[in-house]
Formats: sequence, structure tokens, C-alpha cells
Amino acid sequence: MYQTQHENEELTRYIYQLQAEYQNKEVQREYDEFKAPDVDNDERISRAEFNMYVQTYLKNYPGIEPEDYPRFEDFDHDRDGYVGFQEYSDQMRLQVQQAEMKEMAREQQKALADLYGETQQRGANNFNDLYQRNY
Repeated sequence: MYQTQHENEELTRYIYQLQAEYQNKEVQREYDEFKAPDVDNDERISRAEFNMYVQTYLKNYPGIEPEDYPRFEDFDHDRDGYVGFQEYSDQMRLQVQQAEMKEMAREQQKALADLYGETQQRGANNFNDLYQRNY
């Protein structure tokens, strides 16, 4: 029924532990992805390593067009000719954010198109007419 302060603290510690384990697994997965093109294991990806990796990747996934894959310059934030793990991680996070924003914009456009269609179907001149007819 009611949890004691001690039980609450235990649950809180357990939740933090699970979050830390999840984050560690995510960082490890991202690091493993980063290491895939690093042929010489020097903890950085050169342009040549990047291009070789992209060519192999595109051969394995023929549905992906080369222009759909990020460019080396997208990852090399400090323009030193190499991509380190931090640059790679930052770029991957940025790409996820951009994809989420695009999806949100698509959903908003669809919602507006649906609203416009409904307005037209009901013979309303604008959203206010539609709103007044529903309420």
C-alpha cells in the first residue's frame, strides 16, 4: 500500500542505476558504430576511412542513395581532417534532432491539410466558421 521512505529511496536508486546502465549501453553502441570505419584503430576517422566505409555501406544497402548519407564535412566539426568520437557523437545527435524536427513538420503539415479539408467539406469559409459550427 504505502511505501516507506526507505522503499522510495531504494526505488529511486534503482531507477538511477537503470538509467546509468542504459546510457552506458547507448554510449557503447555509439562508440562501436564510430569504431567501424576506424581501420587503423587510432581513435579517429580519416576522410579515406570514411569514404571507404560509406562505399561499403552503400553496397550493402542499395536502397540508400549516396546523397542521403552524411558527408565527411558534416562530421568533421573542427575541420582538422579527422573525425573524433566527440564529433561523431555530436553529429549523430544533431542528425536525430533534425530527423525529429522534419517528422514534426510533416505531422503539422498533415494536420493543417486535414483541417483545411474538413473546413472545405463542411462548407466553412475559415477555421472560425468550422469552430462555431462544432460548438
